[in-house]
Formats: sequence, C-alpha cells, structure tokens
Amino acid sequence: MKKSQAFELRKWCGDPSALCGIRDFTFNDGPARGMRALKLKNGRGIELTVLPDRGLDIPYLSYKGANIGLLNKVGVRSPYLYVENGASGFLKQFYAGMMTTCGLTYAGAAGVDGGVPLGLHGPFDNLPAAGVSAWTEYEGDDQVLCVAGEIREAEIFGPNMVMKRHLRLDTERNELHIRDVVENQGFATSPLMLIYHINFGYPMLDEGCRAYFSATEIEARTDFAAEGMHNYDVMEEPGIGRDEQCYFHTASPAGAEGFAMLHNPKLNLAAAVRYDAAALPLLCEWKCMRAGEYALGLEPTTSSVVSRAESREKGLLTYLEPGESREFNVTIELIEDPARIDAFIARAHKR
Repeated sequence: MKKSQAFELRKWCGDPSALCGIRDFTFNDGPARGMRALKLKNGRGIELTVLPDRGLDIPYLSYKGANIGLLNKVGVRSPYLYVENGASGFLKQFYAGMMTTCGLTYAGAAGVDGGVPLGLHGPFDNLPAAGVSAWTEYEGDDQVLCVAGEIREAEIFGPNMVMKRHLRLDTERNELHIRDVVENQGFATSPLMLIYHINFGYPMLDEGCRAYFSATEIEARTDFAAEGMHNYDVMEEPGIGRDEQCYFHTASPAGAEGFAMLHNPKLNLAAAVRYDAAALPLLCEWKCMRAGEYALGLEPTTSSVVSRAESREKGLLTYLEPGESREFNVTIELIEDPARIDAFIARAHKR
C-alpha cells in the first residue's frame, strides 16, 4: 500500500486495515490459551502471525489462502508449558511454524557440554519477548508493517545474552525481513549458536517440488541421508515410518547473498530464504518425508545443528565477547513471477 494512494483508497474502503495492517489478539483455548499474538496482512497475499510470548517467532504464514509454513501435530502452545528435558522438552513444544528460532548460547542436538546438560535447540523459542511494539511506517511512498521486541537468555552465574528483533513485512513486495542484533551483556565470553528453523508444509511442500541452493558444497548428516544424496533436492510423497534426512550446505560464493528456494510447479509458486552467508555460513536442509511429520526445513545457522560440544570440537562454534554484538539478516520471499524464479534457479549451484 502506498502513502500517495491512501486518500483515494479510503473512498472505497473506510477502514484500510481490512486490506492491510496489524491486529493484536489473544488465544483463548487449549494449550495456547492466554498467549498474545499479532496478525500481519500485507494486502498482496501474505498473512502471518507473530508470537510475542514465544520469541517473536512465526507459527502461521499463508499466501493467497494457501498454507506455506509447517504446523505439526503439537500445535501452538504456551511457553509456560515448556520444561527442558533433553530432546523431548523441545519436541513437545515444537509447533515448527514458518519460523522457530533456536539459540542463543546453545542450539542443535541435545548433549552435555562441560558437565552441563543442554536441551535440543536451546530455550529461545520458549522465551517471551519484552518491550514488544507493532506499528506501520513508510519507506518513501511504501507502507511497511513492523514488529519489534527484546528476548533475553540469562542465568545467575551464567550468560546474559539479549537479542533485539525487528520484523518488517513489505506491502509492495511479498517479502518478510528479519533483522536480529545479539549482544553479550555479560562480563565473560559467551558461546553464540543461532538457527533460523524455517519450515515449509503442505500444500507449499508437495511431491514434485524441488529445492535450489546457492551453496557449493553439500554433506549428508547420516548414512540414510547419504543414500538419498542423488535426490536431496527433490521432494517425494510422504512415507509411513520414513526417517528424516539432513544435509549441510556450505561455501556460498564470496560476497554473495546466500539463498535456498523451494519451487512448487503445481502452485506456480516459489519461496526463497535469503540470508547473510558471512554471518550464517551453513544452511541445514531438513528433509522429512515422513507421513504425519511431512516437512522441509531450510535453516541458516551460525554453527551447524550438532550439539554445542561437537560444534566446538569441529571448530564451528562462534563466540561473543563481553559487550560485543552481532547482526543477522534473513528474508523470506514469496515469488510468482516466472522470470524471478528462473533467475534464482540460474544462480543456484549445479551438482
């Protein structure tokens, strides 16, 4: 929506929020009861929900009525039901959604580091944000929908890490921009692990879809994943009891924006995840063709999705010094234009 068109638009629509805007509401039933939520609608087809009570993550995203993200059988749940317990605690809360953020001082597989047990993917997604605000503004003539807040991971005699998150949904383009700045407000060097667990579900994810990647190197995480290396980028129909397959994509061209794109020819639609490959040097592809858990995760990360101890052993673990901050930028773009889809395909690395 353009500022220059707002006056004329009000002749046709007395309340333009029917077409484009932000609504603030509270869940009133089931495990999500009491949670605050923000619904953003950009007027071009994107509708999404942001959860201030769960790290400003995104459970729902649809485009022109078609579901894009993944919502699994766990469903949306209050963070106050979360108890960290190895992998199980996270998985009992993991609605997946369009985006679940994992971190901040640990993420990836559950394990023990320095005698301290660490749960799967860290506490971030179950931390309520503070100072949350939602507003609309203009960049030139273009209206932008904005949400911001602060998420803190802290412990007495432990870390004090703060993320300031700013979400920006364009109204003239179908792009969602996530800008995060993480600061170590403690007085000791702290590990920093961050995973943007971006997930696609049916009908955006379907048999015959194909994924494209800018990264030039790929590694299978398990023997079963290695068996499927020949079609790591092709999505099959769900299989009962089929195990998940994970692939690590690295070495994006120097100075270039990293990306991964899922293309659905049945819908004539693609979804691209664009990210700063210098700050997020590895992308994990979570290919789960299992019936009832059907999912594709395209996950830019700082330090892989292995445990913190293994990440350190492999030289992948990153750190923040006291007072140091680091910025991370990720964009999710929905694309119908065949020429733009072809441009991404042309830039993708060919194996």
